[in-house]
Amino acid sequence: MNSTLSADIIKEWGLGALPSEKQVDMVDRIGRILYQAILVKALDILSDKEQTEFDLILDEDNTTPDDVLKFLATKIPTLEQLITEERKSLKEDLLLPVS
Repeated sequence: MNSTLSADIIKEWGLGALPSEKQVDMVDRIGRILYQAILVKALDILSDKEQTEFDLILDEDNTTPDDVLKFLATKIPTLEQLITEERKSLKEDLLLPVS
């Protein structure tokens, strides 16, 4: 995950007080969940032809998450908005207020 996004997640989720190793672990976990959520949403948006292209990209051994996001950005003009919405939704789902 890129360092800007990692720093954003640390700040947004209030992880700054954690030891750096724990921060890295938590950012990685949050990033994986967010990535999976984006992939699921993308499948609902892509046409059948685009889904076939997408499957081919995912099947390649050397495909990185950045490659996947770049592909999705070319097919989904509102990808940044989708990512923002998924980040917000994930945070709301996981960070329930303690009563």
